[in-house]
Amino acid sequence: MCPRRWLVFLFALALPVCAQTKPDVAALVKAALGEGMVPYAGIKPVVADFTGDGQPDLAVVVDFNKKLAQWLRRGTAILNLDDPSLARMRPDNDQHFCFGLLVLDQMQPARKTIFYGCFQGWKLMPGAKAALDLGMENGTTLRLYYDGARYRTRVVRSN
Repeated sequence: MCPRRWLVFLFALALPVCAQTKPDVAALVKAALGEGMVPYAGIKPVVADFTGDGQPDLAVVVDFNKKLAQWLRRGTAILNLDDPSLARMRPDNDQHFCFGLLVLDQMQPARKTIFYGCFQGWKLMPGAKAALDLGMENGTTLRLYYDGARYRTRVVRSN
């Protein structure tokens, strides 16, 4: 076989390995948050590298209002998007029937970060470390990004 045919043959073998398969978002949400948790259909999940490690991560909106108080009492770490420092929510925090945002590092349910806040949608900001611009209910736009050690937010547009 000539060298050109070998290259075509090797390329054809590599295609299935290189092709990115679409994640089973519902199964990942269930594995991360438990039975009965499903992605919110009104906002499309995003696959991007948020942590800059070269691996795809998953961001998905979940309505977990019915379980929020119970999770907080159990000590589940949920970061408050309405707090500029992304402080952990406490059981006595106001709960506004907003949305949960689940980020799975490397699409691994055990490597989850959970946020809670009143936002209406998002826009992916691509880059070496992707970020999400969240359209908050109060009219501001918050950029949610990973700084190499933890997630942070900053206002990119005031109301």
